[in-house]
Amino acid sequence: MIGASHNNLRISRILKSLSEFGLERLNAGFLLHVLNEQSECDELNTWSIRSSMDRWWANCVRNEEERQWIGNLVKKVRMSQDGYVFTRQDYEQLIAKRAETGQLEIPRGEQTVDDA
Repeated sequence: MIGASHNNLRISRILKSLSEFGLERLNAGFLLHVLNEQSECDELNTWSIRSSMDRWWANCVRNEEERQWIGNLVKKVRMSQDGYVFTRQDYEQLIAKRAETGQLEIPRGEQTVDDA
């Protein structure tokens, strides 16, 4: 299990490096891809990967609004009490908007996850 943990630390360093080199826009895409795989396909869904993503990877996004929105989306998927699934279509729409506008466009009214 040491190898898996070590690889997760490598991913953290890669995400931080992308930010340092001006490529932070790739971080959100990676995180949203992993979240889709976990939510819709039950892939990349080990405790180790979830823990690293929730505690470390999601915090590598420097843009505060994007970081908070991604963190809340992760929480929404983790709770999934209402059957919410972050679909591939959701992922592709967000990434397409990023390609068009240069930023992750968060749908209006979805800045935070409603826990109620």
